[in-house]
Amino acid sequence: MTEDENIDGLAAEYVLGSLDGAERAEVEARRALEGSLTAAIEAWERRLAPLLEVAPEVAPPPDLFDRILVRIAEEPVRGAAPVLALRRPSNRMRLVVSAGALAACLALAIAAWFLYAQPDRPKSQVHAAAMDCSGLYKDFWGKLDREKYARIPAEQLAGVSRMALRAYDACQAGDQLDAASLFGRLERMNF
Repeated sequence: MTEDENIDGLAAEYVLGSLDGAERAEVEARRALEGSLTAAIEAWERRLAPLLEVAPEVAPPPDLFDRILVRIAEEPVRGAAPVLALRRPSNRMRLVVSAGALAACLALAIAAWFLYAQPDRPKSQVHAAAMDCSGLYKDFWGKLDREKYARIPAEQLAGVSRMALRAYDACQAGDQLDAASLFGRLERMNF
């Protein structure tokens, strides 16, 4: 669509009165600045002027709007689905849903017990078998040169000690990734 076609269509809508208030105000503001829009509006007014002369102006009856509203309210909407009243769920449905939820929880509990519970060995022995926590902790402190860590400031030595204890605790808790990461960081420290 060209600019002339856009202006011509806008002028037609303006003259026919199909624009809303904001659009009409915008066209009136543009009309003062754009000669082509003014010319298009005048051309449409000339084309439609004979229609004004043919039909006399008729005012609608004063109660027309009220009659329209009454007819709209009385007529059913065609093609619309019937309106269904909402019902509260029955007690039977509540019972079925509750029983289903209870069964799902029970199934999850049994699965977790089979996957994680090892009744023949305590958890501390399971984690200790995976990593030798005490050995790693002792090895770290045994590798430190006493002369080097005698020169470490007390605050830094306390931080190293806390990190070593965190690594040991993570190991005892079975968090092998965290324990390995912390022990690795301790070994890479230069004292």
